Amino acid sequence: MSAHEEVRNLLGTYCEVMDAADWEGLGRLSADGHLVDEKGREIARGAEAVTALWSTMVRVYDGSPRTRHLVTGPVITVHEETALCRSTFAVLQQGQDGVLRAIAAGRYRDTFACTDGTWHFTERQFLLDNQGDMSGHTRDL
Repeated sequence: MSAHEEVRNLLGTYCEVMDAADWEGLGRLSADGHLVDEKGREIARGAEAVTALWSTMVRVYDGSPRTRHLVTGPVITVHEETALCRSTFAVLQQGQDGVLRAIAAGRYRDTFACTDGTWHFTERQFLLDNQGDMSGHTRDL
């Protein structure tokens, strides 16, 4: 599989594990990396910190955050064993009233590396451009 496809698969896997409330899975995706905010400030580094961040921050209802994360338009640039990716995201959530709503939209700026033939995240930057009612999705920390 090409490096471009490996990176696309990582983007999709992130969405799957987030929507499944698989916080340890999210931690594994960031085991060799870190998360940063829009100003480049580190939010969490490594599997344990990433797992703790998401498990503390995201609300779960009967095992699910009731979300659908969508990543679109990835622009991937590969340089031998590293890659950069710019993409956009939208987060939909089904409220307790059963209505599906867009609650967030923005951009990701990701870096990846390939170690021993396996691609992995090294950094994920979140840039939140549009925010709806997030009170059913995240807790105030």
